[in-house]
Amino acid sequence: MKKLFVLSVFVLFGLISTTTFAQEVESVATEVQDETEVKVSELPDTVVKTLKDSFADFTAEKASKVLKEGKEFYLITLIRGEENLVVLIDSAGKVIK
Repeated sequence: MKKLFVLSVFVLFGLISTTTFAQEVESVATEVQDETEVKVSELPDTVVKTLKDSFADFTAEKASKVLKEGKEFYLITLIRGEENLVVLIDSAGKVIK
C-alpha cells in the first residue's frame, strides 16, 4: 500500500511539472517585442518553402512578422477544413513552434 501511495505522488508531481513546463514554453513563445501583420503573398521564400514542405495540406490564412530578442520570426495561422494551426517560423525557414 505504501508503494502505491509513493507511486501516485510521483505521478502527480510529474503531471504538474509537465503542465508547468508547457505553460512556460507557451509564454516565452508569445512574448514578442513587435508584431506587424503581413500578406501571406509577401512571406520570404524560405518561409514559403517550409510551409509547402511541412504543411502542404494546410492553407495559410494570415501571417504576422514578429521581432523577439532582435530576431525576425513569422507567426502564421494555417487552416485545413475545421482544423486551425498556428506556427512560428524563423526567417531562415526553421519551424520554432
